[in-house]
Amino acid sequence: MSAPSRLNVLVVDDHHLVRAGMRLLLEENPQIEAIHEASSGEDALAMASTQVFDLVLMDISLPGISGLEASEKMLTLAPNSRIIMVTGRLESGHIRRLLNAGVRGYITKGSSADEMDKAMRRVMAGEQYLSPDVARQVAMDVINGDDTNPFDKLTTRESEIISLLLKGHRNRLISTNLHISEKTVSTHRTRAFEKLHVKTTAELVRLAIRFDLWNED
Repeated sequence: MSAPSRLNVLVVDDHHLVRAGMRLLLEENPQIEAIHEASSGEDALAMASTQVFDLVLMDISLPGISGLEASEKMLTLAPNSRIIMVTGRLESGHIRRLLNAGVRGYITKGSSADEMDKAMRRVMAGEQYLSPDVARQVAMDVINGDDTNPFDKLTTRESEIISLLLKGHRNRLISTNLHISEKTVSTHRTRAFEKLHVKTTAELVRLAIRFDLWNED
C-alpha cells in the first residue's frame, strides 16, 4: 500500500504534556495535514471506527484498555494500519507480540525528534522500524530463546494483571487501576496461572526471575 501524500495522524497518550510535545514535533513535518489526539485506548478505537488514520503513535501504558490491546484491536479492524508504539519501558514479550500482530514501529520515549521522524518515514514507506534499544532487546530475546517464554502465551489483559501482581498489587488495586471488576481480575489471574503452570504468587515471582521479568526494586 503506497503512502498518502498528506498524512492524517493520531497521537494516543494519557498525558496531556506528552501529547502536546508530540504535536509540536509533528507540526514541523510538512507532510502531515491533520493531527488528532486521544487520551485512552477506548477513545482511540472509537475515533478509528469513524475515520482512517494514515499513522498512529500509540503509548503502551494507558488507563483502561492498554496500548497493547488497543493496537491489536485496531489491527484486527484495519490490518494495514501503520502503528508506531511509543514506550517508556521495554517489557519482554510485548515487542515481538506486537510486531507479529502487525505493528510497524517501536520506539522509546527517550528517542530524539530525529529518530521519531526517521521511524515515521520508514513506517510510511512500508518498512518496520525499531529504535536501537528496542532492537537490542529483540536480539537478546532471540539469543535467550524467547520462543520458549511461557509469558508469551498470555493475552494482553493477562499480561497486564501479571505485571501488576509482580509489583505487589492485590486484586482490588488491580481492579481500580485497570477499571475492571475484581471478579474479572480473578478470572484472568486464574487463567494466567494455569498457562504459566504456577499456583502461588511466590511461584510466579520465581518464574518471572527466571525469564528476567521481575525486579525486586
